[in-house]
Amino acid sequence: MMPGANGFDPEQLTKYLDHIDSADDQLLKLKSEHMTACKGPRGKIKGVMKEARNAGLNMPALRAVIAKHRSERKIEEQIAELEADDKADYEEMQRALGDFGTSPLGEAALKRAKPPEPQHDEDALAQLGRG
Repeated sequence: MMPGANGFDPEQLTKYLDHIDSADDQLLKLKSEHMTACKGPRGKIKGVMKEARNAGLNMPALRAVIAKHRSERKIEEQIAELEADDKADYEEMQRALGDFGTSPLGEAALKRAKPPEPQHDEDALAQLGRG
């Protein structure tokens, strides 16, 4: 509020809006660059899928295989990113579970036992507010 007035300072409000507009423009530019960069790999995937369809593969089944493969790759990446002591505990849990560890129930148990991923600062601050 402006001193001695019953309203808001239009210059101050305009300044805030200008800063937000600038940040919005930056976000739009980054999103556009990201989408452009993704066109190549997405086009490659589309071409491979077309090739598979032309080869007579069952597409719903292939999509399921691809989804499973992507999930397994993601899990492998998460395991590879574990710190040494966490990775040792993970491997020990796997040995303790034996064949059970590869069943859906065993995989769920391992996922639950895995330490939580670090939160971003914004997430941590949001958690504090819920206390």
